[in-house]
Amino acid sequence: MSPNPPQANLTVCKRSVNKNIVLTLVLCTLAGLADNLWSGTVFVAYLKLLNRSSNAAVGYVEGVQGVSGLLTALPIGWLADVYKRSAVISWGGVLLVAAAAAHTSILFYVGDEVPDDDDKVNTAEYLFLGVMALWGLANGVVNGPVQALYADSTPEGSRTTYYLYLFVCYMLSSCVGPLISIVLFVHWGDDWELLALKNVMVVGMGLELGAAGVMFFFDDDWALKERGEEEDDNASPDDSDDGGKKANDGGGKGEADELLGVDGQERSSSGQERSSSGKVPSEPAAVERRRKWIPYILFCSDLTVSLGSGMTVKFFPVFFKDDCNMSPVNVQVIYLIVPIFMVLASGFASSLSKTAGRIQTILLCKGVGLGLLFSIVFKVDYLKSAPLALVPLYVARTALMNSTYPLQESVLMDFVPKEQRARWKSLESVSQFGWCGSAVLGGILADDYDYTFTFLITAVVQSAGTLLLVLLLPLVPRSEEKLCEERKTESLSRRSASRSDLEEPLLAGEEGGRLTGVV
Repeated sequence: MSPNPPQANLTVCKRSVNKNIVLTLVLCTLAGLADNLWSGTVFVAYLKLLNRSSNAAVGYVEGVQGVSGLLTALPIGWLADVYKRSAVISWGGVLLVAAAAAHTSILFYVGDEVPDDDDKVNTAEYLFLGVMALWGLANGVVNGPVQALYADSTPEGSRTTYYLYLFVCYMLSSCVGPLISIVLFVHWGDDWELLALKNVMVVGMGLELGAAGVMFFFDDDWALKERGEEEDDNASPDDSDDGGKKANDGGGKGEADELLGVDGQERSSSGQERSSSGKVPSEPAAVERRRKWIPYILFCSDLTVSLGSGMTVKFFPVFFKDDCNMSPVNVQVIYLIVPIFMVLASGFASSLSKTAGRIQTILLCKGVGLGLLFSIVFKVDYLKSAPLALVPLYVARTALMNSTYPLQESVLMDFVPKEQRARWKSLESVSQFGWCGSAVLGGILADDYDYTFTFLITAVVQSAGTLLLVLLLPLVPRSEEKLCEERKTESLSRRSASRSDLEEPLLAGEEGGRLTGVV
């Protein structure tokens, strides 16, 4: 038997250990570790000390990061879809280095104590506004092109599993980040002092440089072909010269385009004609047309939930600090525990989704999480003095609300065409804008009222966003494997129908020629 050709060996290697998958997992681990070390509790507390206990100042800085992500999300996604994703990711690494260097410079400009000079404080705040805009741009690359290339490199029918791996890496870094900060606070002092907060952030900036280095090694050539692209290549070698993008009457478009309803009216009408001749479509044409709305519904739900989250997520640490009188180490211990339960809840949700369905599981987890948040709101006076009751409620609520990330990402990528994934992933920056933009409102409300009032608004807004997912129940199949089989069957049917449509006119032309010759 002759040995496998090099191309076959490369394909096997791609499917077993994909370079882009490994790099994405490493990048997300390093970036998540750095972010959890400096951008959460530590940076919020730093800004509040610098601005003399102003929550609004915290909200403004977060809002600028969101605006930056909003303005650059679609251009970055468009560049990654039109050109090589890996090239855009490399430029994102340059931006990450620039942001880390600028942020570190501002920290040393401010110094080790809160300046007495108000002009210096105001200057530092403006500089932080500028550097957060740079962070928003750099994070847009990580959340857009990197995630799109990761989706391109994962096999169909198994994306929930691969997004679970990604989620575990995020959660692992979310555990290690607070753990490192606990060690650093013990070393530099377990007090909310500017010097200790500054030193912790400088360590985080160093880890950001490691994440930036990984971004220079991605490669578009390691992306896997979609099922439709592989079948087109196998059907006709001539059609594969342009990378599987050449369209003809019988193929060239991926199954995701079919399920999303691209050219759905024409195919739907054709399907009706075939059904009248005795061929039964694989699924109702109406459902097929409606499935194009799945990414839009997911986006609207995510944006609404993000609007609610922004008003509280950045302020829970200062709520623990100010209202519950917790020390830096105590607060960081909470954020060390949360990711562990997120991983456990996410594994439970992924397992449950195999029998209950992905959308059904998402609704269940988010519903229970929202119930726990309402419990915190209505019992806050008692819980402030009972941390042993407050902390478990907060941990369970946060774990359940965030455990559905792998399921939501797998649904999105199953119903978005490959050539549009970077743009859809970049739209997450728009959700981030809603998250950061509402942080401005949350800071103002926290100053004018209290943290509990913002928690209540968050619970109401997130409930509205979760209810939008009910629209997906009739559109997304319960079984991920069933969806993959539906696409395979649909693709085979289209190829067969294409050959039939091609042969019938040729036969008719021959018969017509004979008739014309007789006349």
